[in-house]
Amino acid sequence: MVDPRAAFAGAVGSWVIYGFKGMRYLVSRNYRTRVHAFWHAHPERRGGGIRRMILGAMLDVFLIATVVLVIASQKR
Repeated sequence: MVDPRAAFAGAVGSWVIYGFKGMRYLVSRNYRTRVHAFWHAHPERRGGGIRRMILGAMLDVFLIATVVLVIASQKR
């Protein structure tokens, strides 16, 4: 039996990684070239990869903003 907390943490971790990949996609021309080559070889995975990168980046921003707000509220 799978622990639901572990499954949730694994899913969130996966989305966070895709968010970092999305940010890397934006700033690295070499990485963009590799991703485009992968999507060309596997066209069925392109749509899911783009969605995960965008939503993962949004999750990353939310998590970072939450941590910053928590730290800032502790200093008051």
